[in-house]
Amino acid sequence: MLEPLTQWICDACGQVIKSADDGYVEWLVESEESLFSSQYGFKIIHSGEECTCYPEEEISLNDAPLEFFLRDRGYLNLLNFLDIGPLLMKEYKGPRVKYLREFVEFMRRLTVPYYEEARLYFKNVQTDEHFVLDDSIYQEENLIKIIQKYGRDLEDE
Repeated sequence: MLEPLTQWICDACGQVIKSADDGYVEWLVESEESLFSSQYGFKIIHSGEECTCYPEEEISLNDAPLEFFLRDRGYLNLLNFLDIGPLLMKEYKGPRVKYLREFVEFMRRLTVPYYEEARLYFKNVQTDEHFVLDDSIYQEENLIKIIQKYGRDLEDE
């Protein structure tokens, strides 16, 4: 089982990122012209040259250490993608992310214990009558049950 909120699955190679120090986040930006440009395609990857999800992209690529998105400071950084706040933008023009659902998924991976591993098995859960599909599915105890029922040893892959 992954250590919750300290290990992730790399979106490029599919292997375990064993610590935040070994991880990086990359995402695309529609335009470099403004701090408020639409941003999308958030991916968690291994740090270094060997992993990238957008090696040939012509559109602007941003990246930051995974640590930038973790704990209290990380939570504030994540919220800034949704609303930079009235101090920096007097009139709210909407979130800086292009696809809100994609970004919420990214946030869950970083902030909800056991979500990162349980999400690998969500297809199984959709057809399993033992799981109630409502917003309680994201609660820690339900995510643990999903991992226990469908999980496999990710470290051996």
